[in-house]
Amino acid sequence: MGMSSLKLLKYVLFFFNLLFWICGCCILGFGIYLLIHNNFGVLFHNLPSLTLGNVFVIVGSIIMVVAFLGCMGSIKENKCLLMSFFILLLIILLAEVTLAILLFVYEQKGCYAKARLWFHSNFLYIGIITICVCVIEVLGMSFALTLNCQIDKTSQTIGL
Repeated sequence: MGMSSLKLLKYVLFFFNLLFWICGCCILGFGIYLLIHNNFGVLFHNLPSLTLGNVFVIVGSIIMVVAFLGCMGSIKENKCLLMSFFILLLIILLAEVTLAILLFVYEQKGCYAKARLWFHSNFLYIGIITICVCVIEVLGMSFALTLNCQIDKTSQTIGL
């Protein structure tokens, strides 16, 4: 892989992670807004501290941290940050697959009639969004590994 394609890969990874970091900031801000105005109640009666605002704050914070690692790891060509980015994306991908399996298993058992009805009516949208998120995560992981390997080769060539 030439140096020009390595620079292109570096800047593509930086740009998309910067975009995701901005989206994470927006989600976090919206979650803080929901917490302040407290318009929505709890999502589950068994978990009274799990409100929509708390979920948005947690998700926004996770997106911001992961995107920050991707941005800084790519622009600084830091192996540690890139591997942390890769590992966090892998953990998120595994959590999504686990959650999808659990939803499918419990949906088949018919545990919650209201949730099952919502799941069936929005199945196409949920599937499309899940596939898009998984593709983006796999691309991010492969970009991070490719950039990480190229950093290794470049440092070995220079003699570092």
